[in-house]
Amino acid sequence: MDAPTAVVPVRFSGGGLTMQTTTSKLSASAAFVRCLVQPRQGAKVTVKLMLPGTEGIELQGVVMERVAPGTAGKFPGFWVDFGAPQGPAADHLRRFVESQSPSRPGTGKRAFPRHPARIELGWASPRDFLVAYSENISRGGIFVVTESPPELGTTVELLLSLPDGEEPARTMAQVIQRLLPAEAARLGRSPGAGLQFVGADDAFRARLDRCIDHLLVA
Repeated sequence: MDAPTAVVPVRFSGGGLTMQTTTSKLSASAAFVRCLVQPRQGAKVTVKLMLPGTEGIELQGVVMERVAPGTAGKFPGFWVDFGAPQGPAADHLRRFVESQSPSRPGTGKRAFPRHPARIELGWASPRDFLVAYSENISRGGIFVVTESPPELGTTVELLLSLPDGEEPARTMAQVIQRLLPAEAARLGRSPGAGLQFVGADDAFRARLDRCIDHLLVA
């Protein structure tokens, strides 16, 4: 399957699983949902897409194809097919997909903006545990400043010290961007890793949304 690229927060429920994660590809009839544990093929799922300007739209779908962790050259997750959805939710999705089309002047692929934010975090990879700081954050992911960013596709567990005074918020994330020191210096940027959130619970999503709302009014 193929579809326009779009990173959108998503909650899915079905096949014995309920998870807050993100998409990486999205069309008016299908989405690729990034996650480490997938519902079985053929399972019926309810998908809530947190599209900009909405409180989330819900669609029903069927798991059509799965990508297991460790598959060479691919991020893990699953394709969900919405069929031919109708109604207001389908209309919202269709307009959003059209807005993401590269053929439309002035449009881009980023559904939600990045917000500058220095947030302390700990991250655990298969090799080690590091304490670092973010450079920016969005509803779909975070950029972590580090001189030694993990390899692309690496899965890490993040513990984010959000500005709400509570215990660190926990989520799984995957490295989708890797900026080494030499390239970062050439671009005038900080070295580090861009991570996309790929697995958390409802509490994480609620706390992250409050954090973003706080940044918008700060």
